[in-house]
Amino acid sequence: MLGLFRQLYNLFYKSSHRFGDGSGLYHMIRYDIIRYYTGEPVRRIVDVPLTYDEKKRMSKIDTNASWKWRDSRIPLTEWSNSGPELSKNEKFELIQKLRFFVAKQRKHFELAE
Repeated sequence: MLGLFRQLYNLFYKSSHRFGDGSGLYHMIRYDIIRYYTGEPVRRIVDVPLTYDEKKRMSKIDTNASWKWRDSRIPLTEWSNSGPELSKNEKFELIQKLRFFVAKQRKHFELAE
């Protein structure tokens, strides 16, 4: 039943995506980021910055940039890049999820690798 709910959610909400492991990606337009939540009981969060390309009229995600876990002391209403850096495996997993998210939103996002 949860799988059906997740599929309906992903179908109707184009600016976000929930994965089977409980993690999710959300486009936060106000901060020009994609926010990633892990599926762990105590969620960890990464704010992935977007760079707008005026020629292509789409936002780019730089996969070579340094991404960090959010510091838990910073309110969710503020952008954060102050926690520990993601490990190679964590970053690889996040890039795979971002590829899936970008494929759903080809007109708005692209991965710059």
